[in-house]
Amino acid sequence: MEYPKRIQNRLSRIEGQIGGIKKMMKAKEEERKVMTQLQAVISSLESLKMELLKKQMKESLVEDVMKTLRDSQESI
Repeated sequence: MEYPKRIQNRLSRIEGQIGGIKKMMKAKEEERKVMTQLQAVISSLESLKMELLKKQMKESLVEDVMKTLRDSQESI
């Protein structure tokens, strides 16, 4: 399966967010600040998950429509 560039870019941004959290922990930042950043990562992952779900649903719908069209043409 091939993923669009925008999805790959989002994942790269999430990796960057996680890298930033690691640096915050090494620098012994306040837990409240770290948790805020963790929540941002969770939100980013949820958003990415929804985008992938939409992509999957669209692809599935297109496949179903194409199959229905082929089947209806064969019965003519």
